[in-house]
Amino acid sequence: MRTPTVCKEYLENLLEYLAERGVNARQLQSVLRLNPLTHITEHGRVPLRLFEMTLDAGATLLNDPCLGANAGTHCSRTPWGIVDYLGMSAANAREALDGIQRYSRLLIDHGDMVLTEINSQTACLSWQQVSRQQSAPHVVEFFFANWYRVNKPMLDRGDAHREVHFAHAANGREQQLTELFEAPVQFGKKVNAVHFGRELLDQPTLYPHPGIHKSLEQAARIELSNLQFEDRLIKDVRDCIAGQLAEGVPRLEDISAQLGIGARTLQRRLNNTETSYKSLVDETRKARSLGLIAQGEMALLDISAELGFSDQSAFQKAFKRWYGQAPGRYRMMLQAS
Repeated sequence: MRTPTVCKEYLENLLEYLAERGVNARQLQSVLRLNPLTHITEHGRVPLRLFEMTLDAGATLLNDPCLGANAGTHCSRTPWGIVDYLGMSAANAREALDGIQRYSRLLIDHGDMVLTEINSQTACLSWQQVSRQQSAPHVVEFFFANWYRVNKPMLDRGDAHREVHFAHAANGREQQLTELFEAPVQFGKKVNAVHFGRELLDQPTLYPHPGIHKSLEQAARIELSNLQFEDRLIKDVRDCIAGQLAEGVPRLEDISAQLGIGARTLQRRLNNTETSYKSLVDETRKARSLGLIAQGEMALLDISAELGFSDQSAFQKAFKRWYGQAPGRYRMMLQAS
């Protein structure tokens, strides 16, 4: 699976915020042991994990437990790409939030934003993520503080009660974040979300422009398609690997030829997703191994050959690394259950 990413504007604005508070590039790189700017891809994306590491490093250097929210608030002063402009040009808040729902992955390619009209009084914008893949608190707070402060002029037009919900723990920061959001903040909730008055959905935006909005939406669709195209590429590569493993691990050049893509082009596109060909081979073997083990009738020696291992001991070593136990023991456990 492709590594989740964020837009480069988030990283650039975060680095600007840290610099304004006295954290220079050398200090940051001494903690990170790399220059985050060199990891921006040709498509203007940054690995989400690197963005998270940069937030953590900044929080340590500034001794700021609320760095995510503080940096997100600061970064709201600067437009963060096509999704921001799409919201500005929308006819009303409902149309702007619909854009967030459809194109939030252009900001953070991890989970989905969902607008829910709870009842006649309340609406909710939540960030839905797989429970085992929740983003780190600094990332969540950065994203919500950024969106919230950008849209605060609209939210302030209504008289309805507002609340910000976070799934993670407060860790003694309730008062700081309540003051930052200028709204009640609750922790330990089921989902990260902002609740606000439903009547605000029909409020006009400050700069509605149907023509510009239509053009921006078309551009956003293209960007999203390009982002999702890499998902399809990775799936195609893994399928090709799976089809050739029984004959031995295929070379990248073999896969590129099968896909009709130049080897250098394929390598570059995999690099852009922070995914290596070697890791895709490993992931494909890991996924196929479970199905073959579960079948029950296939000998371990035959499974190792089917997965392209040179001998059975190499397969057993890899399986134990993947699942924490030997394949024979894993099969016995399955049969016993």
